[in-house]
This record gives sequence, structure tokens and C-alpha cells, in this order.
Amino acid sequence: MNLSNFTGKKIAIMVSNGFEEIGFIAIQRAMMNAGAKLKVVSRETGLTNAWSGNGWGMSYPADSTLSTALAIDYSALIVPAGPRHIESLKSEAHAKRVLRAFLREDMPVLLQGEAVEMIKLIEEASSRTWAVDNDKAPIVDRNLVTISKATETLQELLALNGVMTAYKNESFAA
Repeated sequence: MNLSNFTGKKIAIMVSNGFEEIGFIAIQRAMMNAGAKLKVVSRETGLTNAWSGNGWGMSYPADSTLSTALAIDYSALIVPAGPRHIESLKSEAHAKRVLRAFLREDMPVLLQGEAVEMIKLIEEASSRTWAVDNDKAPIVDRNLVTISKATETLQELLALNGVMTAYKNESFAA
């Protein structure tokens, strides 16, 4: 998988306790292979816990908290699938602030699975097009990539890689 537009870039992955571990690990591996610096931005300080199958998975260190995260510090934002962590993020004002800043500044954003629901919380994004339940392929709307269900082949990361070419790293987002 050629993800060359991520090379050397700092990518935020926004999570809260209960994110899907299998998808997180796949994204982490793909970003490492691409030479990107994947940073965990979490609602929790210290460690955040993944969900694996029918129970809790591993704990992962958070690089920063949502309350201190600024979009300008990153080149792209990824919000992985996982109903447990999305329910938590939907009620988090800082999660909405960060997502709003990425969208306002046309910075690359990927929302997987249940994370697509977060777009509905951003009033300014009401005119955007996003994936719905029956969409099998990623939907790209300018800087926003959405997919209704994360794929094993991570075709959504390929779509985000394409969005990265159009992105000019000249944001003033907060």
C-alpha cells in the first residue's frame, strides 16, 4: 500500500476508551510503514483502553489529551471505528472543537464506521457528503474521507493519502 503522502507527517488519531483495537493496530502499522508519526490524542490522560472482540483489549499511552490538542499541530486527523469510544467522544466538547477546526481549515480527516456520526455534530458540516450504512467504498468530500465500515485493506487510508496531496500545510486552526 503506497501511503507516501504521509511520510514525515504528524497524524492525530482521536480515541477514547473503547476504540476498536484491531482497526487501530492496522492504522498504526500502516502509518509506521509510511513513515508517519501517529499520535494518540485521547479524552483520557495517561492510558486509553481499546476494545477487542467481546472485552477490553490493551491499554495505549496517550500522546496528548483532547483538552490540549490543537489541529495546527497535526497534518491530518483519523477517528477510528468503535461504538463505545464514539459515544464518549460525541459528548466531549474538545473532540467537537478539534474536528470542527480540521474541517474548517480543510485539513485531511478520516472518519471510520461509527465515527461518521460525529460529522452530524458539526453544524458547519451539514452540507458535506459522508458515508452511510450501505456504502462499501470511502466517500471523499474535499478534505473529508468517510467510510461506513472500516475495511481490512484500509482503502480509506488510500483515499486519505490522496486527500493529503491537495492539502496545503498552511492552516491556522485551533
